[in-house]
Amino acid sequence: MLDPVTAVRLRGQPPVRATVYVGARLLLRGAAVVNGDLPDDLKKAAEQAGLVATIEDRDRALLALADEAGVGSFARRTTVVRVNLDPAGDGPAVPPDSWQVIQNYRAIVGVDSQRSKQVSLDHLVTATADIEGVPFVSPHGVDGVPFVSPHGVGAPSSEFGVPGRGGRAPVAWQGPPPRRHKKTKCRRPVVAILDTGVGRHPWLTYPMVQRHPRVGSLPIGLTDPQTNAEATGRIDDPLEGTLDPDAGHGTFIAGLIHQTCPDADILSVRVMHGDGAVAEGDVLEALNRLLIRQAIALKHHRADHLIDVISLSLGYYHEFPSDAAFDLLILKPLRELGKLGVLVVASAGNDSTNRHMYPAGFAPHDGSQLPATHDALPVVSVGARNPDDKTLALFTNQANWVKCYRRGSNVVSTMPTTFTGALQPTARVRIGGYTRETLDPDNFSCGFGTWSGTSFSAPILAGEYAAHILRHGGLDTCDPVAAVERGWLALKTVAEMDRP
Repeated sequence: MLDPVTAVRLRGQPPVRATVYVGARLLLRGAAVVNGDLPDDLKKAAEQAGLVATIEDRDRALLALADEAGVGSFARRTTVVRVNLDPAGDGPAVPPDSWQVIQNYRAIVGVDSQRSKQVSLDHLVTATADIEGVPFVSPHGVDGVPFVSPHGVGAPSSEFGVPGRGGRAPVAWQGPPPRRHKKTKCRRPVVAILDTGVGRHPWLTYPMVQRHPRVGSLPIGLTDPQTNAEATGRIDDPLEGTLDPDAGHGTFIAGLIHQTCPDADILSVRVMHGDGAVAEGDVLEALNRLLIRQAIALKHHRADHLIDVISLSLGYYHEFPSDAAFDLLILKPLRELGKLGVLVVASAGNDSTNRHMYPAGFAPHDGSQLPATHDALPVVSVGARNPDDKTLALFTNQANWVKCYRRGSNVVSTMPTTFTGALQPTARVRIGGYTRETLDPDNFSCGFGTWSGTSFSAPILAGEYAAHILRHGGLDTCDPVAAVERGWLALKTVAEMDRP
């Protein structure tokens, strides 16, 4: 955790703000990699801290695949690579600290130079409230931070995390399933979800949901079944048997997209575990691979491999104020995806703050150094409304960078039918051949639940966007210019955003 009081600072740097990051890894612009190696100044900065810096092998593999597909120069210009930091010697060593390495690097190249912006911390990105001390993380499950303070005084927003009052809880669905047409006038819109994955549910079957996407021979996202929280929901605490705090998160999001646009196909990219936490670099790896997949599909006219929307229900707060953080590394692939006709929809966060949460904070707004451009689709940030669709949920972030609001409080969607945790009904009795009991709070065999958070507002807007571009048609063409054109037409309707 970066402590603003003790953090190493350079002369001329603005004061830092609290954030959480991976100590043994940093991020580097792919354009800074020369002949497959790190810049000498970065190596020197690591050596000054007693560390050895090396490029992550999985990122080398993506660059190699891009070369084979004929988009190598594009990949180096647009992607971000992860740099691992290991002790230089064989003896005992203190844990690596990437902040110290980055500050060493900035001191070498100049804190105000363009080269200093080539490196960044690998922030902890979250979709739940696992770390005390707002605003270090952004809880999208509305079940803790910042609604319960470290002093034990609960804030009013905390009730949104209580089952039955907005928190995760089973619920019965009585209506028919969303109606999906057997044929559409063009290919179906594709919505990629970067989240915990999609579990078993009768609505969410193949080919509508693709759970193991790839770019060439490389998988996109996590593939280890042993860490798949959407299977049982009980990965973090198997001895207690309780559901992980964000188990079902991705399945719930997929159901919201299916309700909003039944004819959309869903690309499930598993980047998070059931605790709702993931390193920024791992999110970037998935974005990099989706970006290269999109570039290859356009180059080789593979319309069946195109994606149209990315739904991101995760985020973090940067260590510098928003006016000094405009060149964050995660922005590059998002911008490039926008140029290739892919809309990125991001949840605004549940911290009841106006502080920029990224990537939602990249949405164009007054006073931003990141205005919308004519030739690319922007990032669209989404906050949460209550079920009345008029008032804002008390937990939602609110500022001029939050562009849209959709229902996100006490919404109903799909949950894995395989979920049944260790919690039990408070009362059960067997009479006359029937079992009578109170509600089992973590038995989701019914397949549906309620939940609250801006995590669930973003996919609703993503589904609305997908439905609009499907009605517009023309999705079979591999033309990014046409995709940007129809994207802005859709944004005018669903988000009231005008093309510059």
